[in-house]
Amino acid sequence: MEINDLRIFQMVAKEESISKAALKLGYAQSNISMRIKVLENELKTPLFIRNNKGITINSEGKKLLEYTEKIIKLVDEATEEFNVSKIKPSLKIGATQTISASRIPKLFALFYEKNPGVSLVLKTEKQEVLLERLSEDYIDGAFIHGEHINSKFKEVFSFKEEVVIISSKDIDYATKAIIVNTDNSCPYRSLVGKWVNDNSFKSTAIIEFDTLEAILKGVTEGLGASLIPRSVLPKDHNFYVYDFKTLTIKFVVNRSRKLEDSLKSFIDIAKEHIGTS
Repeated sequence: MEINDLRIFQMVAKEESISKAALKLGYAQSNISMRIKVLENELKTPLFIRNNKGITINSEGKKLLEYTEKIIKLVDEATEEFNVSKIKPSLKIGATQTISASRIPKLFALFYEKNPGVSLVLKTEKQEVLLERLSEDYIDGAFIHGEHINSKFKEVFSFKEEVVIISSKDIDYATKAIIVNTDNSCPYRSLVGKWVNDNSFKSTAIIEFDTLEAILKGVTEGLGASLIPRSVLPKDHNFYVYDFKTLTIKFVVNRSRKLEDSLKSFIDIAKEHIGTS
């Protein structure tokens, strides 16, 4: 019985779905199904009830899940005990792709000047994943937009991000195509949709890219217009730039978790550099 198979089993039991577990773990669905089958064959018993709506853990599966959680906890504790990196404190910050590109490098540089002994980790994910990671204490804090409904989270500061429309040609021509991020939860993509609807660009084509660099390159090549934070504009750009609106970005932490000194330092630096509240 392999520890990785138990981790896969634990995630499938939690999600009650092979496809959702595969997405969370970054594996192919066929691989997840195969590892569950291997585990069931090894134990000589089914662990799930399978139906058209998905899968549900059965009584034998529940027994194994109890052991699995104990085993994984012990393995993680042992790994941490012998991990040399634990000697060095670390700070894990989460952000969406655009914020990672526009704000994090400078904040990390300022933080490192004052805290050279702290290891810095940036987790770039979709917003819903960031909030999940924050609730599970996998990261120490996250930059988000909009309202955080979950009472587990506490906003510690916010800042205004100026959003602009960019194009390489006349804006009327450029709006025949709009370049957006593939992440549906991206706040800039949401603003693009509102902008298109408000201006009745009926014949507008939507072009999706999954990186900020690709979006900027697409605009440079004349593919269309896009909405981005002014702070990520290259210094030597040749874009037409049009003011659009401001967006509030918030930094949230886990309300139930005590703020470590490294996180307090990061918050103080970020407040001084960009924070407004």
